Amino acid sequence: MTDDKTSNSGKTGFQRITAQLIESPFATWFSNLPPVGWLTRRIVGSVVKKKLVEQPAPEVSQSVQNAITGLHATLQSIAYDVVTAHGYLGAMVATYEQGDTLPVRAFYVDPQIATLEQIKQYETAVSKFTRNPVSITNPEIARVYRYDESYSQNLSVKAVESGGPIISEELYDLFCPIAPASSRQTVRGIQEGLGVEQVVAIPFFLEPDTVNGTKPEIVGNMFAAKSGPITQQDLSVLTALSRQAAAAIEAERRSLQGKIAQEIVYALQTNLASEEQILQRIAEGVVADLGYIGAMVGSYEADDSIAVRAFSIAPEIASQEEIQKFEQQISRFSPTPLSLTDPEVARVYRYKDKYKENLSVRAVEAGKPTISDELFDLFRPLTPDVARPMVRAIQDTLGIHKVIAVPFFLETGQDGKRQRKVIGNLFAASRSREFSQGEIELLEGFAQQAAAGIYNARLYRKAEGRRQVAETFGRMAFSATAYLHELRNHIGVFKTYTQVLQRLVGQHEVNPENIDLIKDMLSSTPDISKRLDAAAKILDNLHEPWRDINDEPTDVNKAIQRALDKLFPKLEDIGNLTLQVDLAENLPKIYTSPDMLKEAFTVVIKNAKEAITQKGAEKDKLIWVRSRTQTPDLIEVTITDNGAGIKPEHLRDIFELKWTTKSGGMGFGLYWTKDFIEGIGGEINVDSDYGVGTTFTFLLPVPQIDNI
Repeated sequence: MTDDKTSNSGKTGFQRITAQLIESPFATWFSNLPPVGWLTRRIVGSVVKKKLVEQPAPEVSQSVQNAITGLHATLQSIAYDVVTAHGYLGAMVATYEQGDTLPVRAFYVDPQIATLEQIKQYETAVSKFTRNPVSITNPEIARVYRYDESYSQNLSVKAVESGGPIISEELYDLFCPIAPASSRQTVRGIQEGLGVEQVVAIPFFLEPDTVNGTKPEIVGNMFAAKSGPITQQDLSVLTALSRQAAAAIEAERRSLQGKIAQEIVYALQTNLASEEQILQRIAEGVVADLGYIGAMVGSYEADDSIAVRAFSIAPEIASQEEIQKFEQQISRFSPTPLSLTDPEVARVYRYKDKYKENLSVRAVEAGKPTISDELFDLFRPLTPDVARPMVRAIQDTLGIHKVIAVPFFLETGQDGKRQRKVIGNLFAASRSREFSQGEIELLEGFAQQAAAGIYNARLYRKAEGRRQVAETFGRMAFSATAYLHELRNHIGVFKTYTQVLQRLVGQHEVNPENIDLIKDMLSSTPDISKRLDAAAKILDNLHEPWRDINDEPTDVNKAIQRALDKLFPKLEDIGNLTLQVDLAENLPKIYTSPDMLKEAFTVVIKNAKEAITQKGAEKDKLIWVRSRTQTPDLIEVTITDNGAGIKPEHLRDIFELKWTTKSGGMGFGLYWTKDFIEGIGGEINVDSDYGVGTTFTFLLPVPQIDNI
């Protein structure tokens, strides 16, 4: 058998001409003339019989059998049993694999007929006179293609299509169309010389999952050649053996999934700090370990977009340079460049209407793997409809029949209120006409590893961030301690000064001209004293920055109002800004620190105020604060501004420690806010249109009444 795409390089000019002649219609007609066919059969048959007499039966090497491991060992054992235990002349087992192809993975022939070395010699001799190499021992060559029309009469393909055993009296039916039609009589002569009366192909399947409603899944084919007729009892025995082969394939699939998972987990551990490296390893694993044409991994971002973070394609399919050429060709039809490798370009948005038909968005919304036969569905609407024919041509060139998007999630919450939080999407392109249930399960396993990888990488970053926070607070506390004594001295001076003034007023010798001035100065003394006492208290607290804060039932609306009062204590502080506040009544209380919740809202509203100032418009300045009950268990607070907005490339970074665009800023406020909100089981998300405005959304969990 052979792949019809295999090159015939290495043949001499005479051999190539001979091969073309053998495969010509004339050769087929001539070789099948009754006298010629009879003569061919007699000559070849006599040669084969002579070989059988000349060659003694070799010993079967048990050590070789023991050296074979895994699935190949099991399938080889089945082929061996068919011959040695059930009296067949030869047997093969093929597995159903990527690209809807059936490569021969196990082969055994009665040693009285031929040794493996002899078979390889026959393959080499025959291959000299055919367009492509012929082999039944090399799985890269010994394979047929289910949906290739030229293979429709092959016995293996006919058995798969029929869903049951197919018996033939022609050994040639196992090798057509690889062996040219002109060789039919030659194969017939070999068949007669070997004493083969009938051959059979028996497809085997995995049992359907009645719970999930899956169909029987084709996983392979068994072939056997017999010196006599194949009976119904023979079929029963071979069918039982084929079930054993199917079970072995299923077991190996599970084992493969476990091995791959272990390798990925190890890769995750060694590259914990790099989310990109983790995702790239997973994309490469889908291609290299599972045999798909290409794969991508996209992560779910804070702005509800899915951005491609890793990409891999089988090197024999296309090089990186070729992919870039494809991108350039498609980009000519698009107002914006197309890229599979730049996450700022390869990005779609979950909640924007124009992206709803994108395969990635559809999969996330469905919450399960979603399949399409159009590669174009991965790129819409980034690529306009006018480019669909171009994408289809590229798809056909690459041999892609199906693409799949597999969303992956993490479970969040506790106490029976677990929710699935979308983390990203895994994409794979297949040469097969369908994704089997087993394939989908494997891809889902890869996807969950991707989810774990992203989660662990982000936990690592958060732990690293906490370490930096500790260092930052350590420096703050150290500085505060260093200056505390000096600041207290200043406070003492102020208090002493006011006390002196009070004594001066009580003395009669004070110049009457200064009394009114002194009284005016003292009129502000109580306020000054209060401010100084407050400053002293704040400085005291700097000694204990990690002191516990008590949680209590907290009114969200009151926390919002306190934040607004802090930022806009007087009406004139609003200026030409429009402050719109829409707070839903009767919101349930949440369980947290009221002061910390107020500070979280303060950070975001203050940022909104600064973004509007940064934009510089003199009018139509708006901050809109809203609260509502999203579900009985969730309160939603949104803070919207029409300020400068956030650049798309900055959206991933705004919650990172030390990240800031402000001169002299510490980059701590949003980091702390996110950490605090997630610490009480909530979420904070951002959506921004650069130059137009920004919306921050708080999702705050409402606890059970019994817990308050």
